Amino acid sequence: MPRQPKPYLRKQTKSWYCSIGGHQISLGKDRDAAFEKFYELMGNREQVKSEVNSLYDLSQVYLDWCQANRKPGTYKRHRHYLKLFIGAVGKRLKPSQLKVHQVVKWHEGLGIGTTSQNDAVSIVQRMLNWAVEQEYLHRNPVAGMKKPRRKRRDVYYTAGQWKQICEHATEPFASFITFLYLTGCRPLEGRSIEARHVHGDLVIFPADESKGARDARVIYLVPEAAAMLNRLAKEHTTGVLFRNSKGLPWTKDSIKCRLNRISEKVGFRVVAYGVRHSWATRALADGGVDPISVAHLMGHRDTTMVSRVYSHLSQNPDYLRQQAERAVREASPTTVSEGTREK
Repeated sequence: MPRQPKPYLRKQTKSWYCSIGGHQISLGKDRDAAFEKFYELMGNREQVKSEVNSLYDLSQVYLDWCQANRKPGTYKRHRHYLKLFIGAVGKRLKPSQLKVHQVVKWHEGLGIGTTSQNDAVSIVQRMLNWAVEQEYLHRNPVAGMKKPRRKRRDVYYTAGQWKQICEHATEPFASFITFLYLTGCRPLEGRSIEARHVHGDLVIFPADESKGARDARVIYLVPEAAAMLNRLAKEHTTGVLFRNSKGLPWTKDSIKCRLNRISEKVGFRVVAYGVRHSWATRALADGGVDPISVAHLMGHRDTTMVSRVYSHLSQNPDYLRQQAERAVREASPTTVSEGTREK
């Protein structure tokens, strides 16, 4: 009869091990905990997978999948954070050995803001959840851990502030940020538009070019924005439409440099996403556009992001007072006059 596996002590390391399915598995240094873990493994052979593959091995398989199935920017960001994560916990650590406090120590030591820390932890959790989906693991060892709180990106500009920004923006950059202000599109979308995307008063990005790569992204153009794109489409039949004075596409860094210079002149922080947020704030507060329409016009799948990012409106008494009055006025309920009420 074949020998039944059982834990054994390795004197050199003073640690307990067992062999299951031809794989040697570390059970730790504590005897009672080692035997408890051994019986758990024997009762659930699927868990053996998480003992065999290291987090490093898992990260390499996940990144291969990510490179093949996600956009280059997503792959690059995931590779960056996972490389830092593996460097912190070590290449030999098994998924089942990962503890929440190790992830916390790692993200707190990155020297970045809490929003970026939130992104970093989300990427680690995404890798582990993917491993469960693909049956590399039987569970995510840090599922449900509390992530650093994201800061609200509620930077937006009043009409007076926008006027100041425009006074210090020169062409062709002025046209680019004006387009963002007129449409509320993402800065990346604005600088990616080509003539082939323009269809009358619509900009349509195919699903494989849109954020999330699930559905086509449609940007609705007001007349001024449509005229701007039609003019640029005649100048640039191929390649992106918005370009700098040297005829080169705007990049994330070049936009940031321009806005930093404008910030110094106007005396307040100017960022590209602030223009998008300003569009949404105007639509909700001044235009009376409902949140569902705003969400879809901005390219969101539901109102979750709108509710979270623009929650500052809930702290505006004048705005809420207007909404209360509009709710009663537009509902036009049938009222019973004093003279016709039953006595």
